[in-house]
Amino acid sequence: MQKSDHSRARLYIAVAQQLLTAIATGEYVPGTRLPGDRDLAERLDVSRTTAREAILALEIVGAVEVRHGDGTYVRSHPAVGAIEATALDVAPRELIEARRSVEPAVAALVAARLDAGTVGRLQRIIDESAEIVADPAALSRFLELGLSFHAQLALGCGNTILSGIVGQFVSAESHPLWVLVNQLAVSSLAAREGQLADHRAIVAAIRAGDTAEAARVMTDHLAAVDSVIFHPAASEAAPPAR
Repeated sequence: MQKSDHSRARLYIAVAQQLLTAIATGEYVPGTRLPGDRDLAERLDVSRTTAREAILALEIVGAVEVRHGDGTYVRSHPAVGAIEATALDVAPRELIEARRSVEPAVAALVAARLDAGTVGRLQRIIDESAEIVADPAALSRFLELGLSFHAQLALGCGNTILSGIVGQFVSAESHPLWVLVNQLAVSSLAAREGQLADHRAIVAAIRAGDTAEAARVMTDHLAAVDSVIFHPAASEAAPPAR
């Protein structure tokens, strides 16, 4: 497979298009297992993160099926242009990096400016999440509650600029690519329980007015999301984040 010029396009979209072309031309037929992200990265001269993002984009359009612990398999031959319809203005890893830079500061501000109304709203989200955490059929609602937790946290920080930035993060995560990313992050019961435990720990730090602990737990929480999405082998080997 020839390398393409990625200079004028989002790198992960360009790589996904290249893989989709290879599928459409029969280089990879349905049922074929694709090379792993390390091999793809070496073949295409991109990072493993970019290769992983490209696979996620292919999964959105139904071109591949990711079987965790087994590999990625070709499913069908969608139109080569299908990827463009799923494209984000930013790569998934960039959004996670932005969240990891901003949201710990937001959590610390909420702890510093403790507001009973904010704590109450966060606790209600946690309580509803706990009721459905073990129900796979309620995954969509669990994801909605997770995003709502972060949105409500930002609204309680007392800084309209920061709350607006987090609001943009939440809006971006309604995109089909991010819905898939978030589903991957909480696909197992252990992962959902880990997220719930993180949210409880964040609220506990806020109640205590512990700004450093609130920021630390949020940092660890987002690092765990990053690991599940972009380093799945490592995250499966490690215990769920708490």
